[in-house]
Amino acid sequence: MKTAAIVMGMTVGALVAILASAPISAATPAMGTINGLVENHTGGTRPAAGLAVKLTALVNGAEQEAKDATTDARGRFSFAVRVDPQRSYVAKITYKGGEYESPAITFTPEQTLRQVHLRVYEPTNDPSVLKVNVHHIIVEPGEGAVQVAELLVFTNSTDRTYVGGQPRADGKRETLQFSLPAGAANLQYMQGLMECCLSVTDIRMVDTMDVEPGMREIAYSYTLPVSRTSLSLTRRLDYAAERLEVFGNGAAQLAVSPLARQNDVKTEQGVYARFSGASVGAGTDVNLALSGLPVPRSSTRRAAIAAFAGMITAALVYPFLRRARRPVDRTGPTQTREELIRAVAALDDRFEAGEIPEDEYGARRARLMDQIRELAA
Repeated sequence: MKTAAIVMGMTVGALVAILASAPISAATPAMGTINGLVENHTGGTRPAAGLAVKLTALVNGAEQEAKDATTDARGRFSFAVRVDPQRSYVAKITYKGGEYESPAITFTPEQTLRQVHLRVYEPTNDPSVLKVNVHHIIVEPGEGAVQVAELLVFTNSTDRTYVGGQPRADGKRETLQFSLPAGAANLQYMQGLMECCLSVTDIRMVDTMDVEPGMREIAYSYTLPVSRTSLSLTRRLDYAAERLEVFGNGAAQLAVSPLARQNDVKTEQGVYARFSGASVGAGTDVNLALSGLPVPRSSTRRAAIAAFAGMITAALVYPFLRRARRPVDRTGPTQTREELIRAVAALDDRFEAGEIPEDEYGARRARLMDQIRELAA
């Protein structure tokens, strides 16, 4: 017994000595702070107090743990977080049917503090707050099928979030809907749509995501089978559009009514016939007639829908969006309500990026909001 006790004592002592002299293999994770401000931007700017904020950690894009906080009387919240180059954080708020989230928040090795600014808005059930600035339809003929991509730029020029009409049986509200032509297959969501928020049938696609003030870009594509030398497609517009643009790959002949033929558009991928119309009303039947089908396999430049959509978007749609998003910070009487809304959005982005101080931001935003209210009066 005594011998065993001595041996055990020596063993413990040896272990203590080893542990005391061993280097620390895993350093304590560095900690940082995310401070946030939430404001209600409907009818002016005021703190959004008492709102639940959820901060989700993402590691290499996968959601990990989440933390909760509540905004104080000044609309502020704070989280202590791990600083890790593989981690990013997203702050989310649900307010009266609208869902709002921050851009991904990351830390550099030298940073321990990040600031985030979240805007919330009062809700509206009035669909008239939405309009389509431009609706693109791009037709790409291939062997045995025609690929069609539709890209729409919605504008909500009010200071309220459109949350849809009456709740459905599942509690969700329908916000946007898009008709699908007979025979449409291989539906792909390319931008502004999430599978979790969509209901799809053979004839239409319904979205339940809210539409915040500003611009929202929607893009999707589908294929139509071709078994003859021609194809006729009638697309009844779900929304009025300030401009409707239809493009067709020159590998086949395209005619579109009631739109007017414009000059062809040349891209690195080829020449596209272009048809345009202004102030096209909801319910308008747009008739697309393709002939010269099927096209040879060698003429199909983009077999993958995602690659095709990316090419068209980059070549034809993004230049328009860049023009539409050009920051406007004028105060002249010629500004439209839309321009003022865009100016507010651009100013908000600059503030969130830390480019302008809070006092200057508040003063400039208040002036812009006053002008918007004057136009609405």
